[in-house]
Amino acid sequence: MPSIEEYLGELKLRDWRGARDALPCDGHEIAHVRRLDSGDESCVADLKSLIRLLELPRSTPPLFVSYYTSNTPYEALATRLRRSLDRLGVPHRIEAIESLGTWVANTGLKAAFIKRAWEESDRPICWVDADAELLRRPDFVFDNPFDIAVVRRLGWYDISSFVYLNKTETAGRIVATWAQLCRDNPHVWDQVLLTLAWFRVARNERVASMWLSDGIFRFPRPWIRDLRDRLLYYPRQKKIRPFVDQKQASRTLKSFVDGSRKPGGDERGSDDISEPFKLALKSYDFAFDASVETVFR
Repeated sequence: MPSIEEYLGELKLRDWRGARDALPCDGHEIAHVRRLDSGDESCVADLKSLIRLLELPRSTPPLFVSYYTSNTPYEALATRLRRSLDRLGVPHRIEAIESLGTWVANTGLKAAFIKRAWEESDRPICWVDADAELLRRPDFVFDNPFDIAVVRRLGWYDISSFVYLNKTETAGRIVATWAQLCRDNPHVWDQVLLTLAWFRVARNERVASMWLSDGIFRFPRPWIRDLRDRLLYYPRQKKIRPFVDQKQASRTLKSFVDGSRKPGGDERGSDDISEPFKLALKSYDFAFDASVETVFR
């Protein structure tokens, strides 16, 4: 496993405030290292440098893991995910589970499954939602020295459909905290609780995080935009060529899984996150008293 500095290559960690000030107009904050003693550090990159980092060939893959709920349309989608992993020749573990009756409850099982998979694996793992497919080999999670790698939008909005977790004690604490939060709060989206778990662990110890761009995803869109990007943008490195086809099946299958569940209720998601917690995440203010009661508006 390379060091973080070796992994980043030409890109450098620096004081996070200085890194933000130097962020180019097409730039991304791609990494953050929490340091309790000497001040947090970040790494920023322009788009072409980010693309080079994402596409650099590496050797040792993580174990790709996922689950699907039996007797739902997710079963067929998981078969397509498995085929894409087989096509790329990467190790994987995809299991069936019984539905708990609601989409939120089922997604809340994700953290418990990931915790078990992480504990039983002898290598890092990478979670992929069952309704996704890998379009090409995501080398950026091969030989990845960070504790966690996840798409973080706008400095606060984590997307848990693709999550890399290293085989480190810190990653294990994040996973354990996440699983406990999901058990205690089945009405809250798992990706919000992942953010909260990361924040709680990073408050007290060094955490090395890789912030992935959502450009790694291909989201549903008209075919003409795919053609435009293939012809005009990808060859000139004006956009990231996607690694993951994110079908967002939950937008159409959520009602199927929920069945006869009555509308309404106390479901809480990313759009309910409070402005103070958003600010704490964006500014790495770990003095914020983050709990399920305080992170929502």
